[in-house]
Amino acid sequence: MDAMNTIRCQSVEQFQEALARIWDVEVTQSDRGPIDIVMSATSVGDCLVYGGSANRTLVCSGRRAEEFFTISPITGSGVGSRYRGQQLDEGEMLLLDPGGDVYQQMVAGHRQEGISIPVALAERIVQAEHQSSAEDLWNRWCVKSTPHITTHVARVVHQILSQPDMRHSQVSTGIALAGNIIALVQGNLQIRSAPTSHALRRRLVGRAEELIRSRLDNPPSVTELCEATHASRRLLFYAFKELVGRSPHAHAKVLRLHAARRRILARKNERCVQQIGFDLGFSHPGQFAIDYARLFGESPSKTRLDSQQKS
Repeated sequence: MDAMNTIRCQSVEQFQEALARIWDVEVTQSDRGPIDIVMSATSVGDCLVYGGSANRTLVCSGRRAEEFFTISPITGSGVGSRYRGQQLDEGEMLLLDPGGDVYQQMVAGHRQEGISIPVALAERIVQAEHQSSAEDLWNRWCVKSTPHITTHVARVVHQILSQPDMRHSQVSTGIALAGNIIALVQGNLQIRSAPTSHALRRRLVGRAEELIRSRLDNPPSVTELCEATHASRRLLFYAFKELVGRSPHAHAKVLRLHAARRRILARKNERCVQQIGFDLGFSHPGQFAIDYARLFGESPSKTRLDSQQKS
């Protein structure tokens, strides 16, 4: 994850420039007086996560960038603002299409947050995880009212913006973040898969495990697992839950932790157990120790010391 950038704009021109990556708009100020706009933004892979507010009512008109889909949850601080002439209410969510027109009024004090996902990445995820196309799945990007999903998406955005050092979390890569957010947005759709046999589910999990074990140092994303197994996200998660009792992400972490334990025991005379964690893709030493102790009831160092004493 890239470093957090926080800027303070004292003019609408500065604000326009700050958001030039995701839209080409003219921003005008409706209220009189000096303007103060605070923006925070960070990149997660190729995705852009941002949030900001202004002390004056702003009107934005123009077009969004062709390269991004944007998802913007409307929380209590955004009530009263308008999009394409429609008033926004708490719990709604803006789903903004690439290159679409922007006619948005942002009320003074309104905090707007969003996640912009590259078109190519969004289409890849939708095809692999939901076995559809962005156009078929969403039909048209517009305002949707799904309060519990909006709350969840807003919480994810807030966590990223308030905790920029999240490399050890499951949203530390752009494809993982985008996959999670798209799954949340589509969570209210009842997409039913055709009945599948136990044998098919075993094959799906087996293929997924093969890929995970071949890349313990760089665990595959859910999208990559769906591509490898030719299964939808829903079916993949169902098969993992049924057969191993945990999600693909959680199962991959368990496999990596067990691999770490085996390596610690095999290299009991080596002092640095942190390097084993790094070798298995655990980039945050503290989180590696926490996850290891939670699973095995002891720290990696204690595993090594006990093994030395028994030899």
